[in-house]
Amino acid sequence: MQKVHFVGVSGIGMSAAAEITMASGVQVSGSALEENELTRRLTDLGLTFSHGHSARHSRGSDVVVVSAAVPEDNPEVAEARQRGIPVYLYSEYLGRLMEDKRGIAVAGTHGKTTTTAMMATIAHLADLSPTAVCGGVMREFGSNALIGTGDLFIAEACEYNRSFLHLPKKFAIVTNIEPEHLDYYSGLDEIREAFKTFMESTDAHGFVCVNGDDGTVRELVESLGNSIQVLKVGHGRDNQYRVDSQMRERKGYRLHIHGEGFSDFSADLPVPGKFNVMNASLAAVCASNIGISGAVIRDALEQFKGTERRLELLNSADDRLIYSDYAHHPTEIKATLQALREEHPGRTIALIFQPHQYSRTSHFFHELISVLQMADRLVLTKVYWQRDREGAELAMNSSLLYKELQSHMGERVILLSDREKIPAFLEGEAVRDEVVLFMGAGDIDDVAREYASTR
Repeated sequence: MQKVHFVGVSGIGMSAAAEITMASGVQVSGSALEENELTRRLTDLGLTFSHGHSARHSRGSDVVVVSAAVPEDNPEVAEARQRGIPVYLYSEYLGRLMEDKRGIAVAGTHGKTTTTAMMATIAHLADLSPTAVCGGVMREFGSNALIGTGDLFIAEACEYNRSFLHLPKKFAIVTNIEPEHLDYYSGLDEIREAFKTFMESTDAHGFVCVNGDDGTVRELVESLGNSIQVLKVGHGRDNQYRVDSQMRERKGYRLHIHGEGFSDFSADLPVPGKFNVMNASLAAVCASNIGISGAVIRDALEQFKGTERRLELLNSADDRLIYSDYAHHPTEIKATLQALREEHPGRTIALIFQPHQYSRTSHFFHELISVLQMADRLVLTKVYWQRDREGAELAMNSSLLYKELQSHMGERVILLSDREKIPAFLEGEAVRDEVVLFMGAGDIDDVAREYASTR
């Protein structure tokens, strides 16, 4: 294999796979509708980038890798198939990268990006020289990809399109299971079945490390029988690894883990949010069971720098703190707002929320109405389109969300469809000591960073 072409290389997973491929000495090219920081980084590393899509981009390639967001009629994909060039989905190609390694696949509805980054940080500090692919930029390494020479490959494993079933793994982590990606799955039963297959496909000599406090996860574990070793982690008494935690006075939580390999283990997490106690505990238990010492695990967790867009603080001006967060599911939104309340008690929270997908907004409409009211004031933007069918905006849009929220929040909510107006609105309605949270899985992060840079 001499040349690999990535269609949709601007995506978080695709760009990481492209960087790892380049590091192996293979010639790499890629295309996308838009440039971003990820494509600019890859270009600096030597990738040949093409703006837009054309059949000529994939010519001369030995392999073409395609993002799940790229339609089958894409001209580069069609050209590759016509010429007999192998075409792989991103998840299939990632599986090929992992097949000769000891794979750790990190799955779950929420928390998998942070848990992947924590696992990579621990393995790196343990001098295992791991390779890792993360669904966010790991601030420890300044990249969504970590390239190592060791035999460990840590990968974030997304359940959309059952893509995580393509990843060969000796070890697995499951953070939680909830209804999500309902543009693909029919409901929770189908999601459960996919996760069951994911867990069952773990190497027989490995293990699955799970959140034992999650009801759906516990039910699945009981249905597995003795086919695979399962390590349950959580606060409940029936877990093999018991977790206790207390919020520290200044920032974050102190966690304690009790179980085999953890003698008087505690760690002070520098990242906020109680949800990170479980993320860190799962990474710690997984790391311990592959032979990493408690001292290294503690040091790695206590120096963990987080990932971009996961409660990421963008400025240091104490009179108005600006955060960016990727949350787009009601459970994530609630947990993030609760974390900010804990971190900054007494402060007003202004939430700038970009709904993600018309279908997701429709499926979780009532749940979104409930959790978005947790903000002291709310700015809604247009729904970010991704994978939705044509005309989906006619059945669900931000105006419908706004009208329902207005009946509950009154003047505390405003709809600004034009993102360019958000900074001016925030300045005109400034509240001293306010926490401003930009939230969503779309491009609202661009607005957040531009606004933070002016303050």
